[in-house]
Amino acid sequence: MKLSRYQNAILLCLIILLALALRLWHYTGPIGSDDNAYTLGAYEILDGTYEPGTNYWKLRYGMVLPIAASYKVFGTNEFAAALWPMLCSLGAILICYFVGKLVIDAGTGLLAAALLAFYPLDIHYSGLILPDIPLSFLMAASVLAFLSAGRSEKRAPWLYLLSGALMAAAYSNRSMAVILLPFFAVHIVLFERKLKRSHFLMAAGFLAAMSLESVYFTLKGLGPLYNFHINTAAAIAVNSSGECSTSQAYYPGVIISRVNMAVFGPYFMLFAPSMVFAAVKRDRGGLTFLAWAAVILLILQFGFVSVFPPIPMVKVRKFLNFATVPLVLTAAYALMSLKARFRWGPIAVSAIVVTLVCVSMYFIKDTTYAYNRTPEALGGFMRQVEAYLEDAPPKPIYADRRTIGMLRLLSGFELEPDRFVDLYTVTSADELENCYLIVNWFNTRFDRARLVREKARKRIPPFITANPPKIPPDWKMRDFLGTTVFDVP
Repeated sequence: MKLSRYQNAILLCLIILLALALRLWHYTGPIGSDDNAYTLGAYEILDGTYEPGTNYWKLRYGMVLPIAASYKVFGTNEFAAALWPMLCSLGAILICYFVGKLVIDAGTGLLAAALLAFYPLDIHYSGLILPDIPLSFLMAASVLAFLSAGRSEKRAPWLYLLSGALMAAAYSNRSMAVILLPFFAVHIVLFERKLKRSHFLMAAGFLAAMSLESVYFTLKGLGPLYNFHINTAAAIAVNSSGECSTSQAYYPGVIISRVNMAVFGPYFMLFAPSMVFAAVKRDRGGLTFLAWAAVILLILQFGFVSVFPPIPMVKVRKFLNFATVPLVLTAAYALMSLKARFRWGPIAVSAIVVTLVCVSMYFIKDTTYAYNRTPEALGGFMRQVEAYLEDAPPKPIYADRRTIGMLRLLSGFELEPDRFVDLYTVTSADELENCYLIVNWFNTRFDRARLVREKARKRIPPFITANPPKIPPDWKMRDFLGTTVFDVP
């Protein structure tokens, strides 16, 4: 039964509201990673003290500027900082609907939107102040504008310009946005089979948007390509650091591991056969979604950030976010094709979708997930630490830099930087008096591994690395599930 435009709009609104409820329920917030740089950079912009430096995270204006705008409206708090990725997560659901409707039909778009609403990976990262969800949204929005341009001769120039500008915004969130560029070339070669002059407007839109950054850096005396050089150097440094896996077995293993079921659910059990189905059926709509997803997945799996010297792209599970929209659309296309092909198709499709959602919700309710204790979010209980410090007598605070960044954000930047001391400047417990010592055990293990790679093992205070820690008996201890606060007399 074909639904009216009004009925489609009502269903889409209900899907968005349900998606919002799920994302608020599993909200994570700050985790003390690169989110510290985005939230601090946004605060400095609002405070009038921002200056571009060598920290490439603070140069990701696609993250920093929306957070600064959110601070301006809602105040300097973690929820204002998390608003941008949350809105992008909901926006991606709308993109799924409009792309599905454009390429296939409204029913495919609605099903894709519903699948994304329940996708645990998207739910989880929507509550993290990281660029992965905004990047996924902006890349998908760029594709929507690009595909729309191919179907509207009158509006094509403006849509190609918009597609390029959206790619620039995606690049400004994270330079990995370039992994989408081969898809546009593939689409032109396979489906349009002709390079038109209007296609160059996409490059014009990209360059026009990026030129704003270039003008800013030029006025600062840093040169028009400053951000490009910083991003290139950072990409090579990060991908050659040895911190993350480059194994070809990483992604296949991570999507089927029991530990990651709370993050992926059984979705890849649907994605994989859907991609095969699209390849076999060879329908233009299905192949469009397949090409989009395959280009991203192949680059994530086999890509290099440098050929001379050869530096393979690191593999991190959150990067799979970048393929979420085309994978969901491919799955919706396959399911809708199954529904139309067989008499029992509607029953089979309903059973598959209900099973997928129920299994995903079963795993997502796992307390190790719902209470923010996934590997990215072991610092989720830092809110309790900040509340404790707010009520405690003011004293210097010794902590690692990741913890310091979280505490500053959680306090609305009322905890001033001069109250903090780098934990790793301490060599003995005897040096400490009349202060608070905060040890986030996850951050400490992370930093220890990093410092060992840098051959700087001695920077970790030995009384912390001991197991159990060699803490003087007169120190008062408060445990916050992964983070310990010592009140040092």
